[in-house]
Amino acid sequence: MRLEDLGLQNPISVGYYDPFSIYSSVKDDFESKFPLTNLHWKYHPLKPVKSIPSLPVQLVEEVPHSSGKQKQPIVYDNVYLRLIFVRADNLEVYRSQVRPLIQAWLGDLVEGREVSWAIVFMSSGIHKEKSSTLMKKSVYEKLVTDFSKNGKHQVLKSHGDLDDIAADEEEFVFRLGDKYNSDIEKLELFNHITTEFKGLILKTFDRRYNSYNEELDSIKETKSSDPELLIRELYYKLKLVDIVSDMRFFDESLELYEEVGEALKESSTSVSHAFETGSTTFLNTVDHPDFNPEKTVLSRELLNQFDKYLSEGVPINLQQTSLSIFLGASILLQSLANSAASLSLSSIYISHLFQKVINFVNEVSGGRSHDASILEWSCSLIDFYLKLPLTHKLVELSSEGEEGAILSSSSGIFEYIGELKLVKRGLTGKLAKLKGIETPEIGFLLEDVSLDDSNGSTHKAQEYTFKDQALEEITASQNNFDAFFEELTMSAIQDFAYCERKKTIDLLSVDLAVLHYKKGNYQQAYDVLSTSYEYFIENGWSFMGGMLLEIYIHCLEKLETKDEMHILDTNLKLLATLKHETSSVGGINRYEIVKSNESKKKLLEHVYDIASRLEEPVSVSLDILFETTVDPFIESTQDGKGIYTIELMVKNHLGMDFRLDKLTLELEECGSSQSQSIKFSRENIQLSEKPQSKIQLFTNDFKNSFFRPTSLVYKPCDNLTFVQTYSTEGLTDEVLEDETVVHNKSTADLLQPGSENGNSLGISVPGSKESQKGQIYMYGDSANLNAKFRVPTKIELNASDVELAVNSGNSSVTDLSIEIQPLDVGVEIVDGSSSLKQASLDPDSELTKKIPYKYFGDRKILQFAATIKYHVDDVPHTYYVQQDVDNSLKISISVQDIFREKSIYSKFQIGCAQSRTPIRIVGSEFKCNSDKYLVASSTCDISEQNTQLVFGEQPAFMFYRITPKSEIVSSSDTLDLTITYSNLQNECEAKVLGLQEEYFQSFELLRYSTLFTELVKLLQFDLNEYAINSVIQIKNAGHVRTLFQESIETHVRSEKDKAELICCIDMILKNTIPAEDITFVRQQLYIPVAVPILDILHNVEFTYGKKMQHLVGEPIDMKLQITSSMKWSEENEVPQEVLASSSPTGKGAVKQQMFQFIVHHEDNWLLSGLKQHAFPVSGPNSKSEFDLTLIPLNVGKLPLPRVTIKPVEQSDRTSTDTVQENGLETVLVVPELQSITFSF
Repeated sequence: MRLEDLGLQNPISVGYYDPFSIYSSVKDDFESKFPLTNLHWKYHPLKPVKSIPSLPVQLVEEVPHSSGKQKQPIVYDNVYLRLIFVRADNLEVYRSQVRPLIQAWLGDLVEGREVSWAIVFMSSGIHKEKSSTLMKKSVYEKLVTDFSKNGKHQVLKSHGDLDDIAADEEEFVFRLGDKYNSDIEKLELFNHITTEFKGLILKTFDRRYNSYNEELDSIKETKSSDPELLIRELYYKLKLVDIVSDMRFFDESLELYEEVGEALKESSTSVSHAFETGSTTFLNTVDHPDFNPEKTVLSRELLNQFDKYLSEGVPINLQQTSLSIFLGASILLQSLANSAASLSLSSIYISHLFQKVINFVNEVSGGRSHDASILEWSCSLIDFYLKLPLTHKLVELSSEGEEGAILSSSSGIFEYIGELKLVKRGLTGKLAKLKGIETPEIGFLLEDVSLDDSNGSTHKAQEYTFKDQALEEITASQNNFDAFFEELTMSAIQDFAYCERKKTIDLLSVDLAVLHYKKGNYQQAYDVLSTSYEYFIENGWSFMGGMLLEIYIHCLEKLETKDEMHILDTNLKLLATLKHETSSVGGINRYEIVKSNESKKKLLEHVYDIASRLEEPVSVSLDILFETTVDPFIESTQDGKGIYTIELMVKNHLGMDFRLDKLTLELEECGSSQSQSIKFSRENIQLSEKPQSKIQLFTNDFKNSFFRPTSLVYKPCDNLTFVQTYSTEGLTDEVLEDETVVHNKSTADLLQPGSENGNSLGISVPGSKESQKGQIYMYGDSANLNAKFRVPTKIELNASDVELAVNSGNSSVTDLSIEIQPLDVGVEIVDGSSSLKQASLDPDSELTKKIPYKYFGDRKILQFAATIKYHVDDVPHTYYVQQDVDNSLKISISVQDIFREKSIYSKFQIGCAQSRTPIRIVGSEFKCNSDKYLVASSTCDISEQNTQLVFGEQPAFMFYRITPKSEIVSSSDTLDLTITYSNLQNECEAKVLGLQEEYFQSFELLRYSTLFTELVKLLQFDLNEYAINSVIQIKNAGHVRTLFQESIETHVRSEKDKAELICCIDMILKNTIPAEDITFVRQQLYIPVAVPILDILHNVEFTYGKKMQHLVGEPIDMKLQITSSMKWSEENEVPQEVLASSSPTGKGAVKQQMFQFIVHHEDNWLLSGLKQHAFPVSGPNSKSEFDLTLIPLNVGKLPLPRVTIKPVEQSDRTSTDTVQENGLETVLVVPELQSITFSF
C-alpha cells in the first residue's frame, strides 16, 4: 500500500549557491533525477549493506553571509550536500569573481558543518573544453588546482571537510556545458553526476552518524557521575534520530524514538530544573481551519533549545519536546505503514500510531480537566488523526473483501479508531461540563459523586469561546451535546463491532441507556440496562452496578410492570450492592458509601413489602444480608437443663443494626444409617452494625454424633426466606486460623461412622483429625439426661433382649416418652416393648427398660435406636440415641451327667467364649425351686471371697449331686443354674473410668467425660499380668493419649480446659496402675437345666470268694450279676395297675427288652465260660446272674475285666448306661514258688 504524497514527505535538502544564475537552466535536468533510488550504505565492515530504495530530495538555495565574521547556526542542518554553480569564460573573470565567491561559500556554509560539497562549473559551448597548453591552463583546470586538498586557495582546514575531495581531483568539480554533442551524452553526464551525489550524501550521513554515536559512547562512560549529562545524551539522541529518519531507515528510527521517549522521562525527572512545563505556545496553531500539527517544523527550534540550555542554561520547553518527539514518531509510523509489504503489516503500524496518539493526548490533558485550551487542542489533534488519508485508504482496501466484509487484519485499526473517538468524547464532555452541560457518560457519574450527602455539585457554567467552530456548536446547548454524544457513541460502537469488542459495546450501550433515561425514554433505557448492570456487579464495580440498577428499577416503576417477582429480584440485587467492602476495586467504587443506614433500612423494608404481595414463597441467598462462620464447637450450657449451644461469627454486610425475628441453623448427621437433623435456633436477635459479631444459637435436641451444617435460615416474613445452603461436594472447606472453623460456603467430605466401627458402649470411635475436618462433634454432658443401650446385667440363655438405661442427670424430668426401633433387617421387638412412658424421673435417677426382640439371623452385633422426648421445667426436649449392642456371650458352659443308683452327679465346665478375654467366676448357684430334688455342692464353693479365674485353656469345673425326693423323675423338671462372672477387660476399663471421674471432677471437667469414655474401648491391657499380680498395664497408652489430645484439640474451645484435660489424661493413662481393690463388673447368666433322663441303668458286679491272693493260672470262680434299673426313666411317672398273676392283661403289660453283655478280659485274664450273652430286661428292677471262671495270666494286682452292655436290636433307641460296681477292684495274683523261671 502506498500514497505517493506520503512517501515524499520530509525530503532531505541539497543546498546550492547560484551567484551566476546558472541553476535555472539545469533545474529540470537535476530534479528529473529525484527522488534518488538504490542508495547503499556500508556502515560496518562486518555487517551487510543497508539499502535505501527511495530518498526524496529537494534543492534549497542558500546564500552565504556578506560578513565572514558571522556564520549561520549549525545546531540542526537538514542539508546533506552543498553545491555552488559557477561560470568563467577566462582566467581573469575566474580570479576576480569566481574564486572569491567559492572561498566565501566554503568558509560560511561548509567549514565545520559535517557536510559534503561539490563545485558545478558551467563552461561555454561543448561541455568538454580543449586541453590546456604548456603556457596556459584552462579555467576548469585552474579551478581544480586551487581547491584541491593542497590547493593554495583552499580555505577548509578540518580533515573531515577535506575528505570529500577524492584522489581523483575532478570528482569534486562537475563540468557542464551549454551544448552537448548528443542527448545521450547529456544523459550520461547527469547520470554520472547523480551517482556522485548519492555517494556524497551518504558520506555526510556517515560522518554525522559516527560523530553522534562517538559522542553518546563518551557520555555513557561518565553519565553516572554527572546528571547534567542526561540532557546532553538526549540532545545527541535527538540529532541521531533525525538523520536516521532522513535516510529512511524506519525500523532503526522507531527503536530510537522509543529510546528518546524513555530518555526524556528520565531527564525530566532527574534534571527537572532543565525543563519548563508551563508554556503551551504550540497551541496557537489550533485556530487554523486546516489544522495540521505535522506541518509545524519543530526539530530546528527544539535542538536550538537544547543548545541554549547546554551553553546558556535556558530551560527547555517540555511540552514542545514531547510534541516534537510524538510528531516525529507519528510521521515515521505513517511512512512504515505506507511502505509496508502487506495490508496486515500496515494496519499494525497505524494501530501503533493511534495508540501513541491516545497516550500523548492523555499525557497532555491529564490533570488539566479545567484547561479549555488544552482540551480543545487535544480534540483537534484527535480529529486530525481520525481524518488521516492513509487510514481511510487502509479501511477502503479492507472493505474490498467478499460482500464488503472487514478483514481481520484491520481489526486493530477499527479498535483504536473507536478508542480515539471515546477519548474525544471524554474530552468534549469535559469541555461541555465547563459550560454547565450535564454529561450522561458513566465515567462522569463517578467523578460527580460526593462523599458528603450534604454537598451537591459545585460546578458552575463558564464563559468561554472555542476557536474550533465545531466544538463551539456542540457545546452551545444540552440538546446539541446530547446529539453529538449519541452520534459519536454510535460511531464508536460500529468501530468496536468490526473488531468484536462485545463488552465495550455493552458498556457504550449503557451510556446510551443513561442518555435515554435522562431524556425520559424509559423503555429504551430499560431494554439496554436489563443485563448491563450485572456486568459491573459481577466484576466488583458495585457503585456503578448499583447506580445503573437504581435507574433500571426506576424504569420498571415508570413502566408500571406487574411482574412482582422481577421487581423483588432486582431490589434484592440492589440490596446486594450495598454489601460492605464487597468491591474488589474499592475506594469510590463502593456503592454503599453513598447510602445512609436509613436508606438501607428503607430498601430492606421495601423488599419485605414486595415479598408480602407475592403468591408463592421465595428463597434467596442469606449472603445478601450477612456472612456467617460456624464455630465448630457444640457445648452444653452446664445448667443441667439439657440445652446445647453453638456460636456463629456474623459479618454484617449492610453495616447497619437490624433485628432478626428468628435464625435457624440446621445440622445433618454424617454417615449414619438413620441420619438425624439437629436444629439450633434463637429468636429476637439484635444484630449490631459492627462489622463482626457473635450470635449464640440453642437447641433442646441431642444426639451423640458428628454433624455438618446444611442450611442457615432467616425468615423475616411469610413469603420470603433467606437461606444459606452449605455445599457437601466438590468444594474445599474454609477454616479460620486454628483450622477448625467451618465457613458457610462449603464443608469437607466427612467420616462415615457406622456400625462396623461401633463398640459395646455404642459410641462411634472418632477418626483422625484429618478425617474429621469440616465436621462438628456433638457430645453429651453427664449433667444432662443421657441414655444408652447395653447388654442386660442378667442374661437368660437363648433369650433375646437388650436393655435401655436412661439417666435423668441433675434435673427432674417429666412426661418421659420413649420410642425404640431396631435398625437391622429381621429384628423385631416383641411384647409391645417398643414404647414406654414415664410420668416423671427424679434427679440423678436411672430408668432401665428391658427390650425383648426376635431375630433368627447370625449377626451378634445389632443396632438399636431410641427417640426420647421429655420436659425439663415444662420445656420440651428430644434425645436421640443410636448404638450397636454386642449380644455375643463372653462365657461358655458345658455339662456332663453321671448316673448312680440313688443320685445323679453333674459336672459343669465353664470356659471363655473368646480365648483372649479371660473372665473371673464370682459366684455360682444350682438349685431346684420346685423342692422335688435335693442339690448338694462341693465344699469349695465359688464366691466373691473365693473367685476363680478362667483362661482360654484353663476352664473352671463345678460338681453337684442331684437326689430326687421321690421315685419319679421327669424331663420337664428343671434345675436353675446361675453363673455370676466378671470380664477382666471390663474390670480394667472400670478402674480407668473411676480414675477419670475422680480427676475430671477435681478439675470440674466432667462435661468432657464423653470425649474420654468413647476411647476407653481402644485400650489394650495385659490381662494375664492383671489376673496374676493385680496390676493394670496399658500396652497402647501413648496411642490413646494421642487420640485424646487430637480429640480435645478439635472439639474443645477453651485453652485452659485443654491444658487441664491433658494433665488429667497424663495422670490417668499411666503404663502401670495398681489394682489392689478389684472392681467386679458383674454379669449373670441364668440357664434352666433340665433334669437328665436315662431309660435303663445297668449295675454290673463280680462276686467271688475273697482271699488274700491267688496263684497264676489258678481258676477263680465268679458270678456276674447284672441289675437293670428304670429309676431314672420317665416311664416311672405312669403308675402301673396291680393285677393278678393269672391275668392275661397283666402278663402282656410287661415289656421285655433284650440286651447283650460282653466281658473284655484283655491280656490279664483267661475266661472260661460265656464271654458274651444276651439277657432280657422285663421289669423296673430286673436281675440276671451268670457263672464265669477267670484264670489270671499275670502276677500283680490285676483289675477285674470290664463289662459293656448294649441292646441286641440295633434299632432300639433305649438310652442306657452301665455302672460297674467293683470295676476298680483288683485281685492280687502271685507266682507259684516251686517253679521259678528266669528269662534272659
